[in-house]
Amino acid sequence: MTEDTCFLPANIAEAWDNEIVRIRHRFAESSLFSDEALADLVAKNPDAVREIATMDPGREDAREWRDSGLTAADPATLFDAVASGALWVNIGHVGARDPRYQALLDELMDTLQTAVPGFSCFNRQLGILISSPNARVYYHADVPGQGLLHIRGEKRIWLYPGADPFLKPEELERIITTAAGEEIAYDPSFDEAATVIDLTPGDGLFWPLNWPHRVVNGKSLNVSATVEYHTRTSRRHFAMNYANGVMRQVFGLTPKSRAIEGPGFWTKAAFAYAWRKGRIGTLLPVAHRSR
Repeated sequence: MTEDTCFLPANIAEAWDNEIVRIRHRFAESSLFSDEALADLVAKNPDAVREIATMDPGREDAREWRDSGLTAADPATLFDAVASGALWVNIGHVGARDPRYQALLDELMDTLQTAVPGFSCFNRQLGILISSPNARVYYHADVPGQGLLHIRGEKRIWLYPGADPFLKPEELERIITTAAGEEIAYDPSFDEAATVIDLTPGDGLFWPLNWPHRVVNGKSLNVSATVEYHTRTSRRHFAMNYANGVMRQVFGLTPKSRAIEGPGFWTKAAFAYAWRKGRIGTLLPVAHRSR
């Protein structure tokens, strides 16, 4: 993005990958996120809608999504249901469906790469989340690098350190090997260590790799864009956790190292690659879920 369309903090180079980075963006002003544009996107690409999930927003102890039973066949009806229900619509790989969305994302990520020496990312993907008033996303962690660009409505996000007890190594391993979904064990006491941020249109966040988080919408319909990407470092973390997960889950061994360099790491990386290629269908890379 140009200087006029993206506003970054002065300390972004020092903060990147170490703490939460807040930015300002102008996606909210783009016609690509209007009701008409979103309905057109879904109408032309109904298979891009990964899930239409529902939840019980009134239960603090609820932790599970349920299939809403709705489809993307009629976008206008679907969006009306989102406005009045408890739904979360996740549209994935948007840039691959319409290059205009990918151009927005690439402009933003190129700006970040310029501002952060040494930061270089690939496999950049943009998703769009359309969610009901008071809807929520349960406590979970993601595999790729993550960002959230808020476009419409208000929501509150809780972000937690990506380390034990907030995220145990075996939990992350299960996520990466798909032996479990992205939801992980949550204890309300974790909130004492959380960073809580209220998001309004134009707010954007990026946070360190694998940090757990949860979200609760305000009293209005919400639209957000999710960003996911990989770096060489994130791919090394993936390989290490995948190998450790296979060791723990399949062979009953307790991994002794989480290093992402050195001979031990490269042995694990080769093992993870070979296992994924040779045992396809047993343990597969996780598919991203909503924010």
